[in-house]
Amino acid sequence: MKQKDSRVKKMSADTAEAVLQALEKDAAADANQDSADEEEEEESGADIIQFHPAFTYPIYGEHERVFGYKGLAINLHYAAGSLATYVDVRYKKNISAMESSLPIQLRADDVETPLLQVLSDSAMCRTKEEFASRVVKDTERFEPPGRKIHEYTRESIQYEVYLGDFSSEVVRRYHERMQTFALFFIEGAQFIDATDERWKIYMVFEKLVLEGHATACYSLVGFTTVYGFYHWPDMKRMRISQFLILPPYQNMGHGSALYRVVYGELVRDSKIVDLTVEDPSAVFDDMRDLCDLRYLLAQNAFDGITAPVSLAEIKKLGIRYKLARRQITRCLEIALLRQLAVKKDPNAYSEYRLFVKRRIYAQNSDLMSSMDADEKKQRVRDTYKGVEEDYHRIIALI
Repeated sequence: MKQKDSRVKKMSADTAEAVLQALEKDAAADANQDSADEEEEEESGADIIQFHPAFTYPIYGEHERVFGYKGLAINLHYAAGSLATYVDVRYKKNISAMESSLPIQLRADDVETPLLQVLSDSAMCRTKEEFASRVVKDTERFEPPGRKIHEYTRESIQYEVYLGDFSSEVVRRYHERMQTFALFFIEGAQFIDATDERWKIYMVFEKLVLEGHATACYSLVGFTTVYGFYHWPDMKRMRISQFLILPPYQNMGHGSALYRVVYGELVRDSKIVDLTVEDPSAVFDDMRDLCDLRYLLAQNAFDGITAPVSLAEIKKLGIRYKLARRQITRCLEIALLRQLAVKKDPNAYSEYRLFVKRRIYAQNSDLMSSMDADEKKQRVRDTYKGVEEDYHRIIALI
């Protein structure tokens, strides 16, 4: 009996490893499969891309573990375009069925109910056969919701960007299916209020032409939600809330492409004051910096500008290019440092350092209020050193 009880300690599963997500479409949609994949897919008749979530704590708690299973596999199948969903939970052993010398009956945690609570009920397929049928049908018939506003090509594959308005029931229903990805991949993400029509959603889809068909097959690549805040007297400030490119499509330039479309749309809208971002990750910050800098440099935004730059000039740049003061200041400082790397002017570099240090001091004056003069100078010097190193890192990527 001791041997049986010792096994109880091993009946715990890491949900980030147990959950496996899959985007699936009919194999005929992909004309570029390699032969190894073809053999595997001939059995199921589907083209499948699999990936694990980054986070599961919004569903299974902060420890991201469930008790009572050995060999647990929580398979989340999605039709690649429509996001019709099928949940398939499997395991080698369940503690509820095991004998134990303990005085109480141990029961396994419920792994399906918490998951179903965050998935769209309208998307759910109850059987594997129903899901397989939906994949075949959706591969040929699914069309992205919203309005197509942009298209681009990567490695001979076409991608399209759609803009969805939350006043549309079709868009709201599709967003309901899509929003669970935010919980799995965005730190601290929560569901947004889809009844608030001030939300907009931008979606990227891969478009493949079906062999022997006149129709195209669409697969979700990523999305971003954007909220419009009122700005007196009749303007709006836009804020990016959630921004996600699904793992199979990351590091391929799709995030930059999506951001440029969003920013371009807002820059052209005379009713928009600026674009901000809610709690961006370090990876998003780098991508945004590069996109903004490349755009601003292409527009010759900083031509003729040298340090020090007045607050009035910075404000003027922010208004013209619809970037919040923090972001336009950061882009300006990086661009000026980039110019200095070319000119190699010691006096200009000294002026630049003083300009950035004054900004650092002004932003941190409250935090340094209890320090003496020497401590303040050292803190500013140390901060500046880190800022310049980070700027050089960004410059090397431009």
